[in-house]
Amino acid sequence: MTLQNLPRVTVTKPDGNLVPEQTTRAPRVLVVGTAGSGVGDTAYFVSTTTQARSEFGSDGTLIRGMWEAKKTGAEEILLYRIGSTSAIVSGIGDSTGSTGYTVTTIEQDASAGDNYALYYDNSNDRLVVKRNSDDLIVFDNDSTNPIDLFEVTVSGYKATGGGPDIGSASSYVNLSSIDASAYSGTSYTAGTDGLGLSRMEMYQELYVAYKNLLQEEFDVIVPMDVYMDDYNVVDQGHYKGSVTPVVPGGQSFPTAGAYQPGTDVDSLGKVYVEEYEGEYYFWWWFSGGAFAAADITPANVPGSGSSTTKIDGTTITEDDFHEVNFAYQLGRFLYDYSTDIVDATGVIGALPPASNSLRDKARWLGKAPTWTLNTSTGEYYVASSGDNGSGLLGNKFTVGKSDHRSGEFGGGFILTDSEFMDGTEQVDQNDIPVDLGKYFSIVVDTPFLRNNWYNAGYRASFAASYAGFYVGMVPSSAPTNKRVSSSISLIYKMSLGSLDALAGAGYVVMRNKPQGLVVADAPTATMPNSDWKRLSTVRIVKSVVDGIRVAVDSFLGEGMNDGSRASMRNEIDKILLSAKSAGYLQDYKPFDIIQTPSMEVAGRAEINLTLIPSFELRVIDLTVSLSKSG
Repeated sequence: MTLQNLPRVTVTKPDGNLVPEQTTRAPRVLVVGTAGSGVGDTAYFVSTTTQARSEFGSDGTLIRGMWEAKKTGAEEILLYRIGSTSAIVSGIGDSTGSTGYTVTTIEQDASAGDNYALYYDNSNDRLVVKRNSDDLIVFDNDSTNPIDLFEVTVSGYKATGGGPDIGSASSYVNLSSIDASAYSGTSYTAGTDGLGLSRMEMYQELYVAYKNLLQEEFDVIVPMDVYMDDYNVVDQGHYKGSVTPVVPGGQSFPTAGAYQPGTDVDSLGKVYVEEYEGEYYFWWWFSGGAFAAADITPANVPGSGSSTTKIDGTTITEDDFHEVNFAYQLGRFLYDYSTDIVDATGVIGALPPASNSLRDKARWLGKAPTWTLNTSTGEYYVASSGDNGSGLLGNKFTVGKSDHRSGEFGGGFILTDSEFMDGTEQVDQNDIPVDLGKYFSIVVDTPFLRNNWYNAGYRASFAASYAGFYVGMVPSSAPTNKRVSSSISLIYKMSLGSLDALAGAGYVVMRNKPQGLVVADAPTATMPNSDWKRLSTVRIVKSVVDGIRVAVDSFLGEGMNDGSRASMRNEIDKILLSAKSAGYLQDYKPFDIIQTPSMEVAGRAEINLTLIPSFELRVIDLTVSLSKSG
């Protein structure tokens, strides 16, 4: 996404000629996950861990992710709760249920409907809501002395014919007890905790969260409990291959974590998404054969929406559905976010082996594809399905697969003209496909962690820990070969040859060395030949870019002339010299501020920077010779 109307500094990252990133404040890790209570759909700044725990409780993944990131070094953390919903009462003041008032709790929790009560006096059109825990009035539409403590939102109005009274000033009625059976026209929808989301529900929640988070400010994002190789109706390289969802019955979603073939299987299907009046609606399809109807249709879909029709009444077809992947979803969000706001990176995990047995670890690791050389282009590719690899070493996004991007070596998470991977691929100014992998890292380890979430220890993805580990490092220092917390230990130990193969496929891996457990390699998820393969390169350029954004922001909205262009150039030069002095850059090439007459009329300027980052040392070659004598 590129903003069209607001004043802005727009950044593009062409690949193929090493164009490198800087920040001016403490870096923030944003953890996106589930919780049993607390504010939802809002970025919550962790001022103290005690307050955060009080807000969200210990259930779910949110507070666990906070502790994992904090234990490895994150100082500033944001928490974003997904999956929860508010309690809603509608139809107040309208016995027909067509209009009337709607009361929605800010609290998103299964108990929200019991935590608040109201009374409504139809003759005076008086609506009052109180908090049950202390009987505090949080909303009152009294025209003389109105109250709104922003614990509920109230919309709508009294209908012409009015509606029944609900309770009284001396006898409030819990929101959960208000429905048409007791009060004509009203309807109650219970809030939900959001725990136990299926894979498809998790995708929906992240889809909406990523839309909302375009307005927040962070440096690293970690979506909890989602994985690059999650079960999928499309074979994406997981050692189980394609895994078709199975729902227990009707329009329900699978049970979270279920794997009972033929009965209940939690997997990602293909999705169709529609936005209507600010809400997003999701259809899922995963049955084999020709498309007949969506397997899961959105609840309360408006308009003419059904299992076979869109909201506007037109027919849904097979072509409307798209393959999805959590890593691609993350990369696409970070591309949209980093273009217009501030450069950010992300971390996502991979599913662990089924067990610690040699057999299960071998299946999990898998094998690389068989490559064929295209003699006309000089490039390798996977020629046929019989040449495909398996497991992590055969994943189509990180390595390549015959039916993914024509079997191209390295696969790739490539930007398209849509939100999904099956659109038309987009290229940068060097005619190289825009690689979304530059924005995130894939960690494959699921170690044993000890922190304040559970001191006795537990097994979890290293994703949140890795985000906390590198976010506070100076950009020129790579996570590579750095010792991680002593509270982390490996469960699934692999040979050096296996670690080497995983690193070569673009995964972040850990290994034990004499000094302790270290990050063995720190690549991003880009194609193998990308300029942006090293996380240190990405973070150096982030540092520079973020600094330049701040430096040139004061010029937006002002007239441009030779003097102001020179001043802008001087401010940019200061940032680049500072980055060079700090050791982030080896050097940078001369640049200029380009503004043609037509660009000047349009209020645009272009700055082409070529940066030479300080590349991390990765190999030291020793040559040892023996002599007969001194």
